[in-house]
Amino acid sequence: MSENIVRYIEGDSVVHRLDPRAKIIFVFLFIASTLVASNLFEVLLLLLLSIGFYSLARLPLRKTLPTWKFIFLIVVFLSFLNLFVLTLLYPKEGHTLLQAGPIKVTYENLISSITPVVRLLSIASVTLTLIFTTPPNLYAPALGQMGLPYKAAYVVELSFRYIPEMIGELRKTLEAQMARGYRPSGGNNPLGRVLRVIPLILPVTLSAALNVYDIADAMELRGFGASGCHTWYRQLRMRRRDYLLIAIGSLVFVSMLLTRTVFSR
Repeated sequence: MSENIVRYIEGDSVVHRLDPRAKIIFVFLFIASTLVASNLFEVLLLLLLSIGFYSLARLPLRKTLPTWKFIFLIVVFLSFLNLFVLTLLYPKEGHTLLQAGPIKVTYENLISSITPVVRLLSIASVTLTLIFTTPPNLYAPALGQMGLPYKAAYVVELSFRYIPEMIGELRKTLEAQMARGYRPSGGNNPLGRVLRVIPLILPVTLSAALNVYDIADAMELRGFGASGCHTWYRQLRMRRRDYLLIAIGSLVFVSMLLTRTVFSR
């Protein structure tokens, strides 16, 4: 598994220069909009908006490809599972597209299966844009200056840092085991690649637990958790483009809410 999966990518695009708070609020409003959207047409519009937001980040494909492969693998698996469950357990009468014995795929079932897939891709695009363009050390000050307790803000920041560190530790452990004679099998088969990770779970978990104690000791030495007023070294300032992004997210959310509650009657 690549170490470049789900981690910050340096850049100088307009999305990189946005305030982290504006991006977090926009992503929250966008996810709420996708959950409110009720049909495929609305979800497709949101997908186009998410692709536009992702394109503004001008991220190199070479560094984002491992993450997208992982996302598409999950999406394809969930889409087939969704279509299978809807076809067998909740069949809808309508225009038959394919029939093989008791399995009948109708146009209505196909639309019901595609809509959540597009919804997932839309959410993945904006969420990955936030992760790819926001340095991990800005999550805590951003969330803290949004009113979140500083301990909870640090939990979020450490979580974003922990995923790539865990993957890096997995690769180091695999290389160390191979130096001792371990020969992983499976080749390029995705299932085989997953199975060859199983023997590494115990050593990686122990190593991660030891790292957690080291981080906790380092943070306690710097006064983390002490009583008294907590201030932030990095003071973030919102600019006009940040307010514009929040306004776009709010407009999209209100539009989807009105479409769902007023115009659908």
